[in-house]
Amino acid sequence: MLRTMVGLGLTLILLLGYAVYSNTVDTEYYRFETTNEESQLTLTESDAGTWFSTTNSAISWLNVSVDNLPDGSILTISSSSVPYHHSELLGSDNDGRMFTCKDINEDFELIVESCIVAFTHSVTELNGKIEFKSIVAVDLPLGGVGYIEATDIVNANDEVNRKIMDATNINTWTLSIHVDGQPLNNSEAPKLTIVQHELMTIDEFRLDPVVETLYGIASLIGCFTMMLAVPMIAYFSGVARQKREDRLRSENPPPIT
Repeated sequence: MLRTMVGLGLTLILLLGYAVYSNTVDTEYYRFETTNEESQLTLTESDAGTWFSTTNSAISWLNVSVDNLPDGSILTISSSSVPYHHSELLGSDNDGRMFTCKDINEDFELIVESCIVAFTHSVTELNGKIEFKSIVAVDLPLGGVGYIEATDIVNANDEVNRKIMDATNINTWTLSIHVDGQPLNNSEAPKLTIVQHELMTIDEFRLDPVVETLYGIASLIGCFTMMLAVPMIAYFSGVARQKREDRLRSENPPPIT
């Protein structure tokens, strides 16, 4: 029985090790990098307390900050052509990862958007300041690095470029600040920053097959060792007990009648 279990364990280790190696060599996933630097836009004042700026690029993050505001100030940010996402939780910790408007549903199957999507969002000052965070296109790689499944490098390149082109729009952003329904004549314009994305590099996602295979084999060996340890302990303890009983019987033979 012991020889059978050891032989079966070694066979499974070799088969599963080869499976790990083959799937590591050809993953059919591609890793791409985009630009991911925050830049400040120049705002043009149109009326008292109102500014605007026009963009024509693929934008993920769009943030606005204003200081030295009177109590009750309300900042309104409007988009001319595309709705965008906003939540007060954006950028905060979400179970060890940054909240980015995407959550996994309770069945862990679909990614659902959990922010408010609209052409216009408003936020009220807090302690004389406003820190407004929003995301224009949630499908862009917010960290500058993304992964895509494709049949080959050409298909992957087309898919990534399509994703970026779909997120590219000519849009005018209008910012206004009001207090008690009246425009705030503030000499200092808000600070409007965006993160734009352009494709830089794309290549097939690869892991080191040797390292991954060794990790896989080590895990399998550990699992099968645990499986073999219990029956082997029971077997050797039984053998030791039988030897002890045989020794005791030989040292204390039954009386001759």
